[in-house]
Amino acid sequence: MEQQEEEKKKIKVYQKKRKRSKSGSSSIPLDLVSEILLRLPEKSVVRFRCVSKPWSSITTEPYFINLLKTRSPRLLLCFKANEKLFVSSIPQHRQTFETWNKSHSSSQPMDRYHMEFSKEINYFLPTESVNGLICFQESAKPIVWNPSTGRLLTLPTPNGNWNDLTILLGYDPVEGKHKVICMQFSITCDGCRVLTLEPGQKTWRTVKTHYKHRSDYNTCGRCINGVVYYIAFVNDRCVWVLMSFDVKSEKIDMIELPSSDVHKDVLIAYHGRLACVGRERIKKNGIRLWILEKHKWSSKDFLAPLVHIDKSLTTNFLLKGFTHAGEFIYVESMFHKSAYILFCDPVRTTFRRFELKGFTDDEFVLSNEHGYTLHVFPNHLESQISFT
Repeated sequence: MEQQEEEKKKIKVYQKKRKRSKSGSSSIPLDLVSEILLRLPEKSVVRFRCVSKPWSSITTEPYFINLLKTRSPRLLLCFKANEKLFVSSIPQHRQTFETWNKSHSSSQPMDRYHMEFSKEINYFLPTESVNGLICFQESAKPIVWNPSTGRLLTLPTPNGNWNDLTILLGYDPVEGKHKVICMQFSITCDGCRVLTLEPGQKTWRTVKTHYKHRSDYNTCGRCINGVVYYIAFVNDRCVWVLMSFDVKSEKIDMIELPSSDVHKDVLIAYHGRLACVGRERIKKNGIRLWILEKHKWSSKDFLAPLVHIDKSLTTNFLLKGFTHAGEFIYVESMFHKSAYILFCDPVRTTFRRFELKGFTDDEFVLSNEHGYTLHVFPNHLESQISFT
């Protein structure tokens, strides 16, 4: 009897240990879960939100979202065709020296998808990618697009009398907030309308400035360190200037351009500073970059690509940005079957080519001999941010 009782006690102890073992193996510490999820692709992170409430909570917290953004930025590409938006992203990191002069084909594994587009969007003119988000216009309403999740957020009309908008997107790194800035296209005004992107926020507010100015067809914004820069025309002075909008304080200032000979539609971030590009080529094969620091301009000259198609025709590639790895990005203005991107290293004065093969399998789309407008977003950060 004593032996049987002893055996029963041993069995109970074993069963308890077994339960503890099972419980311990199934309950992974949340800190470890967070570390695992941070090492997964963005799409996998989204899918794993449905595993449990704790997992969903982890992946939607601002802290976790910001950690995801610290991973290597990518070069986002898109073009609109046949009421579809074709989207892709490729690595933009510097290749090793041994492979520097080789062509790199985008037929290698890459993120790509397409989404149906509204018929009301006749001309797709997006903002830059700001901390993972992009804006564009549908009718008189701004649309916020998160390329990582493929989700769209339609904002209310800034003003009932506005039909065409100039849309800028800013991000305040201190408070971690996006703000959409809207002006009436090509109409002189002394202010703008601003909306903060946060849950439940649907109210536009008016921000005034001392400088009456108007946007242009080519007006584009560039957000750097919490300040949105854009080129505008000031009526009182009859001159083009650089406007700055501080995202946190919502204060608007005016900065004189370094020269009248600058592209109004080319603003880039160069080593964390704003830069604009001169129109004239330097010594036939270079460009002049005007760099802003503390409201003062300095200039540098760089090598620029010229691609000869045949003896009588030369194609100028458009400068679209500067990567965190220290390379200029040049693209042709139109996307077609043989399109490619040029990465230029200004230190080595060398180029590498990335062929855009495998962007889309839709042969009907690529049959357009004139091509489609290719939009390029350097240093795009993957983001799981959501405002719904």
